[in-house]
Amino acid sequence: MRVHVVGGFLGAGKTTLIRALARRLSARGQCVAIITNDQGSALVDTSLCDADAHIVHEIPGGCFCCRYDELESALARIAVEGADTVICEAVGSCTDLVATVLMPLSQRGVVDVEIAPLAIVVDPWRVQEIERGPVPPDIAYLFRKQIEEADVLLVSRADLDPPDIAASLHVLRPHAAVVAVSGKTGIGLDAWEAARPARKATPLDVDYARYGAAEALLGWCNATVTIESVAPFSPADVMERFLSSLADESVAHVKLTSLEPRGLRAALVRRGGTPEIERSGAQRDVRRARLIINARVELAPDELAPRLRLALERAAAPAHVTYETFECFRPAAPVPQHRIAGTSTSPGDAADNDDASCCAAFYSRPDVRLLLGDSWHPGGVELTLDLARQLQLDDGATLLDIACGDGASLRAITDSIPVLGIGIDTAPTAVAGERMEFRAGDAHALPMEAATVDGILCECALSTFADQPQALREMQRVLRPGGRGAISDMVLEGEVPEALRDWVNVGTCLSGARTADAYAQLIEDAGLRLVQREDASFALRELISRLKRNLVGALLAARTGGLAGDSGIDAKEARDTLRAAEAAVNAGIIRYGIFVAERSV
Repeated sequence: MRVHVVGGFLGAGKTTLIRALARRLSARGQCVAIITNDQGSALVDTSLCDADAHIVHEIPGGCFCCRYDELESALARIAVEGADTVICEAVGSCTDLVATVLMPLSQRGVVDVEIAPLAIVVDPWRVQEIERGPVPPDIAYLFRKQIEEADVLLVSRADLDPPDIAASLHVLRPHAAVVAVSGKTGIGLDAWEAARPARKATPLDVDYARYGAAEALLGWCNATVTIESVAPFSPADVMERFLSSLADESVAHVKLTSLEPRGLRAALVRRGGTPEIERSGAQRDVRRARLIINARVELAPDELAPRLRLALERAAAPAHVTYETFECFRPAAPVPQHRIAGTSTSPGDAADNDDASCCAAFYSRPDVRLLLGDSWHPGGVELTLDLARQLQLDDGATLLDIACGDGASLRAITDSIPVLGIGIDTAPTAVAGERMEFRAGDAHALPMEAATVDGILCECALSTFADQPQALREMQRVLRPGGRGAISDMVLEGEVPEALRDWVNVGTCLSGARTADAYAQLIEDAGLRLVQREDASFALRELISRLKRNLVGALLAARTGGLAGDSGIDAKEARDTLRAAEAAVNAGIIRYGIFVAERSV
């Protein structure tokens, strides 16, 4: 049974897309189930989906992560009923789905499922709103986190000539597949099914306090109402007047569907938006209508409830409105029932699960050491010393080298600049020397007191950390006010070329590389001020040239018996890989970046 989990912010168009996909799969003979989800009850989405899937199940009262056991039970029942595909629509204010839904489904093994790439639906106009503001920072944080964990980003409403947001999405999630879609016209549905990310999403680093604060900013209202009148009236006109009267509010979304008569749906998906009215079949005036209303608006519940009642009663006048059900609340803080981030749920343990050990294993391979020689980092000692100079360290200052390895960089710096060097590595192999010491430690939880170092060096390592934001926050924590950190790392400004993917996945620094803009955003999000940003891709070109020379030398030595033992080098594979890498560097896809940041005084 294949399971699609679909997330995305409120009003993004998830339900319309899910219904369209369900219809398409059903037309191919599949048995399709839809699971809807909400913080409350009486969902518009569930009512709408009844006509589009063989099985529809609703999980109310909390997001999938907080009701995970119910989700698992529902999937088990649906499997017994013979479903081929299940589409699970997450609450629009939910994130961290990889760690709290996909990973538990994959690892607990209670239900035998094939998990499709995580799809996040994005409204392009909402992206512009978030970028331009004013949007509460916690809402913007939640929105960005949803995008950051996507395998596939579905840019909705492709039929409405949307703005181009490709660059914005690439900054936040460079390895996701991006597909323009429309649930109304079917644009992009086949591409969605076929889409695969350049690299699958991994569990997020999420500040649950901010996550909960974002959800708490919204008032949620679910209601079922009856409208009755002596004279016939148009339910569609009532819906349009109701939504238009709310257009000046900070709306996340307001949805309505008609239970009587059937076939009417309306929505308002952003502040200042135009109500969307969807009619199916012939519509006539009636004397009685029953509606379900779901509203998510940036108002406190005690303000939202009277605002909605007044708006509806004015829109329906002179008809009479009766409230069958009416709930208005703020969601409770999210508390996942299961959270699996690799094999660890705490940043302090993240070193056991990150790419750093794979990276170290890769660079310790005999064939790799033979080709690289003594200099592992692009730019070698010269670039290391340049980074140290950009830290503007005074004599006697303390410099922390994170992921110091064998200590070569720290040794070169202390030989040239009169500073005290401290090297941190999970398994340091360096020997202490004059003005230089080494400690075992984790970049995600540095073994240092706060505000105790004057400068930080981190070369070709940030990309290997499982929780890059946490590592940057640790750098900010241990820096003294006014202290600087210099970071150099691989930068990826597009998809990894096919010829390099197997090579990347064995543990190179590229396996966790980001775009330059994404690194800059992470640095600033950690509370550091970016003071210098450079493209040092010349160092990559020099490294590739050196590798080519060393490859020729190694092959020649092997042929003439000048190399003891088996080098382990596949000559053809090495040449092909170097050619592909050189082409990617020249095309600007693979780069090397330098970022110097300062802790504010």
